Formats: sequence, structure tokens, C-alpha cells
Amino acid sequence: MTTDEIRSKFLNYFKSSPRDHSIIASDSLVPKDDPTVLFTTAGMQQFKPQFLGHIDGFTRAATCQKCLRTDDLDVVGKTDFHHTFFEMLGNFSFGDYFKREAIHWGWQFLTKELGISEDRLWASVYKEDDEAYKIWLNDIKLPADRIVKLGDKSNFWPSNARVNGPNGPCGPCSEIFYDYGVNPQCPNGSKCDPDCSCGRFSEVWNLVFTQFNRKDGGILEPLPAKNIDTGMGLERLAAVVQGKKSNYETDNFVAILKVIKDTFAANGAKTSESEYRIIADHMRAVVIGIADGVMPSNEGRGYVIRKLIVDMSDLAIRAGIERPVIHTFVDIVIERLKRPYPELSDKVNEFKEIIKRIEEAYIKVRRERLPEFKAKLSAAKDNVEELGEILFLYRDTHGLTQSTMFSVGSNDTGINTVILNEAFKVFARKMEEQKERSRAGSKMTGDVYANQEFASDLPKTQFLGYAQTKAEAKVLKITHLKDDGRAQIVLDRTPFYAEAGGQVGDTGDLNGPEGRMRVEDTRKINDVYIHYGVIEGVIKEGETVQAVIDEPRRRAIMRNHTATHLLQAALRETLGAHIKQQGSLVEEGRLRFDFTHPKAVKPEEMLKIEARLNEFIKRNDKLTTEVLPLEEAQKKGALMFFAEKYGQTVRVVSIADYSKEFCGGTHVGSTGEIETMKIVSEGSVAQGIRRVEALTGRPKVEEFLKKKQEEAAAIEETQRLKQEEAQKQKVYFEKIKSSVDDMIKEAQSINGNSLIVRSLENIDVALLRKLSDLLKQKVKSGIFILGAKGADDASVILSVTDDLVARGIRANDLMARITPLIDGSGGGKPQLAQAGSKAPQKLEEALAKAKEIITGTLQKI
Repeated sequence: MTTDEIRSKFLNYFKSSPRDHSIIASDSLVPKDDPTVLFTTAGMQQFKPQFLGHIDGFTRAATCQKCLRTDDLDVVGKTDFHHTFFEMLGNFSFGDYFKREAIHWGWQFLTKELGISEDRLWASVYKEDDEAYKIWLNDIKLPADRIVKLGDKSNFWPSNARVNGPNGPCGPCSEIFYDYGVNPQCPNGSKCDPDCSCGRFSEVWNLVFTQFNRKDGGILEPLPAKNIDTGMGLERLAAVVQGKKSNYETDNFVAILKVIKDTFAANGAKTSESEYRIIADHMRAVVIGIADGVMPSNEGRGYVIRKLIVDMSDLAIRAGIERPVIHTFVDIVIERLKRPYPELSDKVNEFKEIIKRIEEAYIKVRRERLPEFKAKLSAAKDNVEELGEILFLYRDTHGLTQSTMFSVGSNDTGINTVILNEAFKVFARKMEEQKERSRAGSKMTGDVYANQEFASDLPKTQFLGYAQTKAEAKVLKITHLKDDGRAQIVLDRTPFYAEAGGQVGDTGDLNGPEGRMRVEDTRKINDVYIHYGVIEGVIKEGETVQAVIDEPRRRAIMRNHTATHLLQAALRETLGAHIKQQGSLVEEGRLRFDFTHPKAVKPEEMLKIEARLNEFIKRNDKLTTEVLPLEEAQKKGALMFFAEKYGQTVRVVSIADYSKEFCGGTHVGSTGEIETMKIVSEGSVAQGIRRVEALTGRPKVEEFLKKKQEEAAAIEETQRLKQEEAQKQKVYFEKIKSSVDDMIKEAQSINGNSLIVRSLENIDVALLRKLSDLLKQKVKSGIFILGAKGADDASVILSVTDDLVARGIRANDLMARITPLIDGSGGGKPQLAQAGSKAPQKLEEALAKAKEIITGTLQKI
């Protein structure tokens, strides 16, 4: 049975009667409105609203969810079952069926539908869950010696939640294991059970019984509606069904591994089995990641995808392939994944181009940086802390992989292996410190229901903002955040738009009988709109308030939002249909639009795009909106944004015959209301991602143009003044040149060496340097100190002829003694040193002292 057949069997089984589950499409790898995780890591994530009581259309669901996890990157390819990208099969109940049905249906699917031998299956239950234990023992008739009771770490979800949290829905779980047979090397011998890590048992299916709500202090309150959340790794299940010990021996991976190995062999290269597996695993993750809009970059999700490509490229290079080759594996990956994800087939060339660019960049970095890296390691020698700093710099800044750095350090620098290992500990510490800084600066909390509990018991807010800017509304909930009046308020209905789709939330006022909230932001959780701001006076739950948005601000935001739709249309028309939105920001003062494009947009193309935008505006085309079933909207050609999760019905905003997009934002009535539009910048934000920033509205554009004119005039004036000053300095230098011979004649002679010390006014440091060079040309042996004094600063140039440098007199050493005399700073080389100071009044005295210092130096040689 193939992996594709197993996936289909699972979904069809739960769709059929009497199970009657709704089959829900996989969510994107980019979780929407979920700041707790970087990627979608489990099937339950898209159902958080349902688990919190927001039931919308179904109480039973089944999915095959795309997942990506980075926690196990260090062991991917080295174990039989760890992956970066994987598919998770799951069935879910939201207050509907519970333990008995979940266990019965799970057992039936494995043994009857897939034909797995009952004798090979074991089950674990939570140590206090007698209900689940009895179902396995009495209903399923599983022998007691194959039912294992385990504790909070293994059989409670989230793991150890009773003691460590987080607060929120939780419960015991029951896992189904496949027994591969006794492992002769297992230290537990005959006592080996599913809690052992010897490899005998493979966890196939985890059934989570979400029946409690954890509160502070580890208190578990029974939930009024109990839920089922199950997860079963498709790759691991395929290994069991296909009689394989390793996921990498299943049909999908075997096909991908064959192409990788054949390609390496054709290039005269070979590597280890685990490294072939790493490439096979990472290629799947990269293709699915890019397909879901995660472009390789230097931060966040994009950093993960870029790292995976770089790591694969590094493996190929170290195996002996010095050219881009990883991108060629895209074809076989899509061939194996196109049945569940047919949309991948349309993007083959796009995937290849993006991956190839990262490969080329890494090969270039490796070629250019490795000699420099090797030299720095050699120079650091036995300094563990410095070595660790170098390792961190070349990993973090230049992207060299840990394997390559270790290979260079151990083979090409002569560094002792013990020292190198200690340096890598420093490196690991610095990488972890950076991760902690990143976590602290992000919204990723790790709590599965973070930010959700506040709105969990509230109905969806009725949004009135498409047609109204003010409305009466009832206060449903208030939470006071601080003593300074900061609070969050939920109303039964609101004209305030909540931040979504790149459009910022509305601001305004909530006016009650005894108080007022100045709303500074509006956001939403599961369609519950939350107004954030400061309360003056008193606002109470249950009372009616007048909700009024800031209209001028909203109108500016609407202009900018509609302008992003026009911009996407103009970009696609000018650059091609490959243009796809990758993100946007729509606020009062500006708009920002990110899109896929492999190269910089040419100036003439930008002019054409801007002209087209203003043509759209001049036409004054009306906008139309309609709510359509998702499939109908797609058939009509409406553009979707990669990061959005759409429901069964969608709102479509259309403009004439050139723009049709899924969009829940607020817009102007016709394009003429935008008045005018000016593109102010275009540039790269990541590999294959460009960003355009623009302004709309006549006042904003005119203000921008006026500012640009003023800047141009200022630059022109600055250049004029510089030219005047340069001419003045040129004339002054010619005058000084005529006195050089006099300087030489007046020079002090010490042991046959000339010493010239001069202070000049109104001369810049560049001319001082030229004067010093002129003296060097005319004087065979000597030292020259030239000072220049301005109104607010002073400069000193100290020059030593080559013969004296050869005798041990160095300009930089002498300058180090002179610099403190002018409260300045400086440095240089043995032949020439320079210093600057903000204390011009100290120059004359410092030069006199310098003359004494250098006289003494010359007298000693």
C-alpha cells in the first residue's frame, strides 16, 4: 500500500458513516493569527477556535496536515523516523464523541482498514485514566500486559502540563505503538515496553482526550465540552504498513533518495547514508515551505528555509560537487507530493530558481570566506573564547555550516581537537543567546492557547465597518491591564476594523455614560474584536457605548489599501503573472507591498508601473465586493494571499477587469478617491522578494515631492560649497608649496636627520597629508609633524621617512604619545599617522611637547 493510498484511506474512513467527519484541507505551514509558533507543527493548530468553543459548521473533522518542526534538526537523517517536514493525519471532536469512539475507530482503522496485525499493537494510557484503560482492556480486548500506564511526561498533553503549565485546555492521552520485535541489544531485556527508547516500539498514533482546563496552581477543572485531538505521522505509519523499520525506506523517500544518489554518482561524488537522508528530508521541507510563501531570508521562517538549503548545498560541496545541484531534486519531490498537493506542479521552475540562487550565493561565500576564516582561526590559536566568537561570526553572518567550520578547524589550522571542541561550546552558547534574544523580541510564547483564553467565552463580534464609522454597541467584557487605565474591551458589534491582511487596526473612541476609552488599536482573536486603549472615568460591562472611529485616518488607510490592489495589478501587467503578494502593510501614512520577483525592477519599469497606477486612478473605476463560496471565487480567478487561511466563503474585491482579490479589508468606493500615487522606493527584502513603498493622496504626494526638491537643492548647495572650498584649498596649497623650501632650510638637524614641526590654519587634513608627502620627496631622512587648527577642531599628521622606520622609529608609536596631549584619538602605520581633536586650543602646546619627544628619540639613534 502506497503512502498516497494510506492518506486517502484515512480521510475516506473518517468521512464515511457512522464516523461522518468533515474533511478539512491542510492549513498552511504559516499559521494565521497564531503568534505562539513559527510553523504549523500539529494538526490541531487550525482548530484552536473550535477547541475553545467557537463551533462553526462542524463538530467532527479529519485532516492530513502539513507540519514543519525544527526541534529535531540535529537528529534528522540519523534516526529512522525524525523529520523536518512531515504530514500528520488526525481526527478531531469538538464537544461531540469522546474516548470510546476515538479508541474504537483508531483500532478499527489500523487493524481492519490497513490490516496491521493486532498482535503487533500495544497501547499506553495515563496512569490515572482508568476509563481509557478499561476501554482497551474490556472493549478492545487488548491483553493487560500490552497496556502500559505512564506518567505526566509521556501520557499527558501538553507534556507535564499539570506541574509546569501552560494554563488552558489539556488532558490525558493514549498512544498506540507498533512492536517491531525484541531488540537483543535492549538493556531492559524482557521488561522492554513502549516507554523504552531502544527502537523496538514505534509510536503510531496519539489520542489526546482534552477534558480539563488547567488553572494557576495546577488545578484541573473539567471542561463542559470534552474534545478529541489525535495525531498520527503519515511517514511513520507508512513504514509500519509497508513493513519497513525506517521511514526513509518507504515508497516516497526511496524514490527521492534514488535520484539524489544517482545525481551524486553522476558527478563523481559520494556521501554517507545519513547525509543522503538529510537532503531528502530537507528538500521536502524546502519545497513545501516555499510553496506556502516562506521565501529564504535572514530572519524568522525564511531563515529556517535558507538554512535547510545551505546545509544541503554544503553536504554536496563537501562530497565533491562544486556547482549548484540541490535545485535539480525539485522534480522528484513534486512528483512524490503532487497527488495531495497538485498546486506544486505549477511552480516547478519557480522553486528551482529560488533554491539555485541560494546555492550559488553559498558557493560564492564559501569560496571567498574560507581562506579568511582559516586565517582568523590560526591567528586565534589557543584562545577558546576568541575562537568561539569567530565560529559564531562566520555561522551567523556568512552562513558557513558547523560541519564545514569543524572540518577546517580540525584539518587546516593545527588547532588541538580539545581546544576546538571547547570553542564550539562557546559557539553553541552564543547561538543559544541569540535564540533567546530572538524569542524575547518575538511574540512566540510556546503556549498552545496563548492569547486565546481572553476571548474563549465570547461570541463573534458583528463587524459594521464596511458601511458605518460609528455605532451603538454593548460592552461584553473588560479586562484592565494596568493601573494607568489601560484596558481591553470587547463589544457585541463594532465599526472598528481589527488588524488583518496587512491593514492596521482602527483607532477612535468608545463613549459611555460615565467614561470614555481612547482606542489606540483594534485586533481580533477568532473573530472576537478587542479594542485596546486607555479608559478615562468608568466603563462597565453590560452598558451601551457609542463606538466612533477616527474617520480621516480610516479614509487614508482605505486609499492605501485599494492602492495595494492597483499596485499588484500594475506589477503583474508590467513584470508578468509570476508576481504574487508576499506581504503588505497598509497604514495611514504609507503602504508597503512585498512580492515575488527574481531581480531588481528596472527604473524604466518602475516609471511604467507608476504611470499605470495613476491611469487606474484617473479612470475612477468603481470597486465591487461580493461574498462567494471559496471554489467559485477561485474559478473566477481571484488572487489569494499565501499567508491567509480562508473559510468556506470569501469576500472578493474587484476593480473593473484588471483586479480581483480575496480581501476582507476596507476600501474606497472608486479609484479616483485615491487622487494620486507616488512610488517612493523599491528594493530587495529577501531572496526573490522585492518591496515597493508608496504614498497616496494629493497632500502626502505633494509633501513628498516638495521634500525631495528641498533635498536636491540642499545637495546642490552643499556640492557648490565643497567646490568653492576645494578651490580655496587648492590656491592655499599652492601658496604653501612655495614655502616648502623655507621649511626645509629652517628644519632642525639632529644626528643628520631633519625635524620639521609646523602649525597651519584653515587647511584640511587632506592638504596636510599632501604637504607631508611633498616634504618626504625633498628630504632624504627626517620626521615631519604638521598641525592644522580650525575653529572647533584640530588635526595632526606625523610622517617618518623609510630609512628611520627601518631603524625602529614608527609614526604610529610616536603618535600614541602625542594624541593624549590634544585630548584626541588617532593611529596609523609606521610611515604615517594621523590624529584628530576637538580641543584646538591645545595644539600649539602639544606640538612643542611633540618636538621635545621626537628630538629625544632622534638623539638616541
